[in-house]
Amino acid sequence: MNKSNNATMMEEAPPDIKRRRIVAADSSSQDVRCLTDLPSGILAHAASFLAAPSKVLFAVALDGNSAVSPNERSSSIVGNQWDILDFGDTEKELAMKLNDYDIEKVLLCIDAVNKVKRLKLANCIHIAGAGLEPLRGSAIIEQIDLSLV
Repeated sequence: MNKSNNATMMEEAPPDIKRRRIVAADSSSQDVRCLTDLPSGILAHAASFLAAPSKVLFAVALDGNSAVSPNERSSSIVGNQWDILDFGDTEKELAMKLNDYDIEKVLLCIDAVNKVKRLKLANCIHIAGAGLEPLRGSAIIEQIDLSLV
């Protein structure tokens, strides 16, 4: 292929091929430039396929990159059932990368002080303890497991 053919092909491609337009039920449209532009319902549906800890990490990542109210989006993604938060349900490689900052954000996102009874941090090898601060004063926490496996 010569240079002129390549230039012609580039001109024929839409200028913003990755941007999609979402049409809501009320026929209003919305430009989607990044994941955080998607409606909370779509994000919640996508998150429903993730393990519980991964679902919260997903919500935390979205909250850090959006102007939308974090509580509104987070609650629709993570739900309310958090008696047990078990990082053994995540991939070992991911759990090994988590640190106190990550754990703190997760615990705050799910209101762990009022919801989590058992916290299992299996394979979370970079936890020193500062990330557990959101659990201070919890009247319902029964167990914190810091085992490596």
